[in-house]
Amino acid sequence: MSQTHSTPSQTKPKGHLAETERILVEKWLHDGITKTEIADHLGRDRSTIYREIKRGTTTQIRQGKKVDVYFADTGQEVYKKNRQNSCSKGMKAFSGRFWHQLKKAFQQKLFKGKNRIHNIRTFVKTYKKENPKEKVPCFKTVYRYIRQEGFFIKPHDLPVMYRLSPRKNKHSRPKGQYKKKLGTSISERPAEVLKREEFGHWEADLVKGKKTKEEPAILTLLERKTRKGLAIKIADYHSQTVLKALESVTQEQPEQFQTITFNNGAEFSQAVNLENDQLHIYFCHAYSSWERGSNENFNKLLREFVPKGVSIHAFSYEDIQEAAETINQRIREVLGLESAQMAYERETTNL
Repeated sequence: MSQTHSTPSQTKPKGHLAETERILVEKWLHDGITKTEIADHLGRDRSTIYREIKRGTTTQIRQGKKVDVYFADTGQEVYKKNRQNSCSKGMKAFSGRFWHQLKKAFQQKLFKGKNRIHNIRTFVKTYKKENPKEKVPCFKTVYRYIRQEGFFIKPHDLPVMYRLSPRKNKHSRPKGQYKKKLGTSISERPAEVLKREEFGHWEADLVKGKKTKEEPAILTLLERKTRKGLAIKIADYHSQTVLKALESVTQEQPEQFQTITFNNGAEFSQAVNLENDQLHIYFCHAYSSWERGSNENFNKLLREFVPKGVSIHAFSYEDIQEAAETINQRIREVLGLESAQMAYERETTNL
């Protein structure tokens, strides 16, 4: 049999050897054809043929001597066995106790509803932290099962399917540069505030129901380091009413307030009067709510309890307080799998 050589320009077939190719390998080896020649005849890489021969070779005794012989049947059986072992075991590959606890948590409504404590990501990471010796899937694997039919959790069972890709925080330049400024700009706020390493820096906003005259509102404040949120019902959103509510909060525990950052709305036009030697007030650029991103996120969570367009007359002071407390009890990955309340209590203990 004449020797042929493949050229670099030829595209060699990829994938596993077929059973017919293994039969040819066995025949050609018996005929004395070299491994390199066999690779050329089949159009395969030489390393593929070497691995196949190693896989299907067995030792026999011939005339009292040990002889290594390749058999196509042996190579095929080893290949099938390896393929079975390489297939995914699905959910059985992970701790059965994990799946049991996940189902139990779902049945207890820890992932759904206003009173939820976890999302899938924080549950998985908390379980891993508490059970380091168990084989636990990553949260992306759990989400993949949720999207499959037959799994006990459905996508619609979760309020928001967690973002798997990072957000692109590419904000445009602040708008409203020529709008009236209520006080010291956020541009002059100390850089340390952005680092979230120091307790006592807050963001504030109003959550409104119906935008009509003399309608109540909710004053929200959020501490940047711990993500602890406060929600206070006020009679209306006039600037003087807002100022009185802010004075009540900040004077009750003045040691907890170093800075407060407000939006540039008219309801906060009197907030500058809060400023003293200990407390400094800053204002965002107009139309730049992302400069108070943590506070905006808290407001979004609060909207589950106080929907837009619904009069806040329908909610008592206690209802709003309870809503804020529920949000503060949720486990947060950004806080090292603690709740905002836990982080807040640790910080205030040291004051």
